[in-house]
Amino acid sequence: MSNQKIKTIVHDLKECFDGRPWYGDSLMGKLDSLDWKHVNERRYGTKSIAVLVRHILNWRVFVLKKLEGDLDYDLIIDGPNDWTEVNITTNEEWEGLKSELKRTQEAILHILSNRSDDLLEEKVPGKKYTFGNVLPSIAQHDIYHLGQIAMLYTMGKS
Repeated sequence: MSNQKIKTIVHDLKECFDGRPWYGDSLMGKLDSLDWKHVNERRYGTKSIAVLVRHILNWRVFVLKKLEGDLDYDLIIDGPNDWTEVNITTNEEWEGLKSELKRTQEAILHILSNRSDDLLEEKVPGKKYTFGNVLPSIAQHDIYHLGQIAMLYTMGKS
């Protein structure tokens, strides 16, 4: 039972999420450095930092539901549970959103720690693609939006 590919995915998830990636800040490193009072600002387009974090979280929940075998749960690109409106009004709410994100990381890593590379060949419940298409892209998705978060925060401070 080989799990080298799963180990690589887990490594990438950890590195991107709260490690020391080669490209700079990890996702949590960046989010923890932000002043919550700036996370609702919309300086470029219609997305705020808070909305981007919620979007990252929404896709991680989708992956978790599918890893748990949920056939019916779905997330439609640009649908209501893809880009969820959120407005952070206190530091506690900001910390709560980040805690939800951390819980998804722990849950995904826990599930993957017990799986072999065979998982990558399995179809995602209710979809036409496999986990081999989805799992490596979690870190890529996080990194993509991390760049947007960093840009928005920098724009808001200038």
